[in-house]
Amino acid sequence: MASIVGIANRAITKLGEARIISLSDATKQAATIQSMFDAVRDAELRAHVWHFAKARKRLPAMSTAPEFGFTHQFQLPSDFLRLLKIGESAVYPRPTVDGLYSIEGGKILTNQPGPLAIQYCRRVEDPNLYDALFCEALVGRLAVEACEAITQSQTKFDRVAQMYERALRDAIRANAIERPSQAIADDTWLTSRR
Repeated sequence: MASIVGIANRAITKLGEARIISLSDATKQAATIQSMFDAVRDAELRAHVWHFAKARKRLPAMSTAPEFGFTHQFQLPSDFLRLLKIGESAVYPRPTVDGLYSIEGGKILTNQPGPLAIQYCRRVEDPNLYDALFCEALVGRLAVEACEAITQSQTKFDRVAQMYERALRDAIRANAIERPSQAIADDTWLTSRR
């Protein structure tokens, strides 16, 4: 069973420092990890399409339209980190005039009417939902980010940076293997041949 303190202690251990009991401990290690944990976790979740962090929603159109350029706008979910797809098709469509969109100020602006179906990467705060290899990558990223503040050692930084790269590569590979093949939309050349 994963926990935030467990993940923090794994990162601290990689730096060769004493473990903590909680993120509120009065130690340099606890203060450093606590100050960066949420931002580093969200950055790692946003950087790659992790299957455990995918979500789908239908967004209702807002009552006001954008000033110009698009006809509809939709409020993004509060746990939104990265947009993966708009629409319900399993095929990733080629952009058309109606398929264009812009993300501005926490909203999706588009010409498509509501409700707007989206697939997105979400913020996952419960570490029990993390994939085991994602945890390894997050531990490595935390160790890299905290290394200077905790150890001031370039040697340790180089070592944990290499460990992070290996953990991230393994996590991405496993995540990719579990992804089903994706249908590709016919392009205009193929459709003109029919």
